[in-house]
Amino acid sequence: MGCLVSIFKKIFLILLLVAFFALGGYSFIKNKINDYKNPPRDKFIQTEANFGDFSAISSDYQLNRNFNLFGYKKITAKYLPTEQKITIFDLKDEKTLSVEDFKNGAIDEKIKEILDKTKDSIVTFEDFKIVEKGNFRAQNKIIPYIHFEANVKNIPFKNVSGVLGAYSTTNKKAKNPSTKVIFTMTDLKAYNPVICRDFVENIEF
Repeated sequence: MGCLVSIFKKIFLILLLVAFFALGGYSFIKNKINDYKNPPRDKFIQTEANFGDFSAISSDYQLNRNFNLFGYKKITAKYLPTEQKITIFDLKDEKTLSVEDFKNGAIDEKIKEILDKTKDSIVTFEDFKIVEKGNFRAQNKIIPYIHFEANVKNIPFKNVSGVLGAYSTTNKKAKNPSTKVIFTMTDLKAYNPVICRDFVENIEF
């Protein structure tokens, strides 16, 4: 009898799912996801204040929220004229990577460690080299970065150029500051440093 009840429950669940999708369930879920990832700009500015104040960011940048990746929250900004994307990750603390790592040179060794750990991955960097170290200036905050070039296995554009940078803020309700990592990468020939610089230097804190 218990086995029969279990079978009926499974059948009932399948019928509910079929009915849900038949009555527009897929569109409902898709719209909900889209609403979360692409909120109105004023709502984005309000809900993502832990990353900074994006009120002064040009409308040339489309601001998006993303679902957590490996437990890390992230947001993206797409520069609409060229579709270059800039991603900012919230690492939740300063243990994994910190602003100080860029200042004292520890970033070189940390990048080497990451490359060693991912060298057998499907997509991985080859011939990674840091071509410049510098600072963005957003109001009175100094944001260190590295500009890199590399070859990448198994992606459409093999030769890439990009930026990795970091700044620190204290999230609402958090006791300790957390590192926010800035990352952008695109085809070497298409890379434009102004796109990332203009975005970062217009974040207010």
